[in-house]
Amino acid sequence: MSTQAPAKKKTLGQIEVMRVIAMTGIFLYHLWSDVPKAGTENPMGPAFGAILSQGWLGVILFNIVTGFVLTLPFAGPTGRPVPGYLDFLRHRLLRICPNYYVSLLFWSVVALVMGKAGADFVSSFLQHVFFVHTLNPAVFFDIVPAYWWMGLLAQFYLAFPLLFKLFTRLGPKRAALWLCGGCWVFWAILEVLAKAMPGSIFAMGNYLFYFNLPFRLGEFALGMFLACLWRDPAANPVLGQGLSLGAAFGGKRRAAWAGLIGLTLWGLLFGIPGPVLLITHMYWLSVVFCAGMVIFFSDTMDRFGTWGPVAKFAAASYSIYLMHQPILGYAAGWTVPHMEPFPAFIFLTGVCGLLSVWSAMVVDSVVAKINAKIG
Repeated sequence: MSTQAPAKKKTLGQIEVMRVIAMTGIFLYHLWSDVPKAGTENPMGPAFGAILSQGWLGVILFNIVTGFVLTLPFAGPTGRPVPGYLDFLRHRLLRICPNYYVSLLFWSVVALVMGKAGADFVSSFLQHVFFVHTLNPAVFFDIVPAYWWMGLLAQFYLAFPLLFKLFTRLGPKRAALWLCGGCWVFWAILEVLAKAMPGSIFAMGNYLFYFNLPFRLGEFALGMFLACLWRDPAANPVLGQGLSLGAAFGGKRRAAWAGLIGLTLWGLLFGIPGPVLLITHMYWLSVVFCAGMVIFFSDTMDRFGTWGPVAKFAAASYSIYLMHQPILGYAAGWTVPHMEPFPAFIFLTGVCGLLSVWSAMVVDSVVAKINAKIG
């Protein structure tokens, strides 16, 4: 069988698979949060809940994928120039704001109708509109708690042109090392200060920065680093020699498997490292990175990601993220009092999963009609 592959593809199927896995993990994590007893009262025992409780790792995977996808068009010798700063921001915000604003407005109206709106609802809504709610603990989890990620995403967009200049000037490896090292050293210093002075501004900063840059910058930087390597023919035999993923990166995929297995065994045998949150987060980031590389360097995942249902789910994953959490929350509130935990979990998985996908399609349709009218 030939190992030849096209030198350049418009779609990387494995990235679509990562989007699907990330969104599925986040969905199940939020469902477990609404039906926590299903994690222990089920035929599989507590191990089921332990797995569900790590679904939040989908956010780390989303961040790596975001850094990769945003960098890819500009990376390598064939990359196009990054637009001017304001043009870049306008383009990116026009990509995320319509879906976000439609979803935010819808769930804000629902909150008002259901009597869930707080006293500072108008202020909270405006802070969400301008993506600054993640900087205010008073409104951090208002309206839709999962929207904290939108503030982080906006921050990355604001920083990206400057970050990419650093990658261009220093090279991908040095830039990634400086960014990851710098943000993690800052995190370590702030965590020490927070523990030494609980209740201080350092403690508040340590809490808030976990959901903002610079603490989470390393995840995006890893994605940027991988995009630069992928677009470099000297580093990527798929481009440079026309090899398949398996032939080009078989060794790296085996190394990723070894890392993933080793980290998993460590967690099972010795527990998750956790003297400080930074160490715990770096452990889970390593797990996600290894798992992501197992997927990324797979021809099977590349083909699977171009399969219609997977590709459609991946394309809708952004709007699914925006819509799914309140659907789960309201449905769980109506269902859990009348059903045993595990049957309720299964029921809500199916019903809310379908509702989340359908509502995401509606949001995408509304945004498409708005865009068509305004040109």
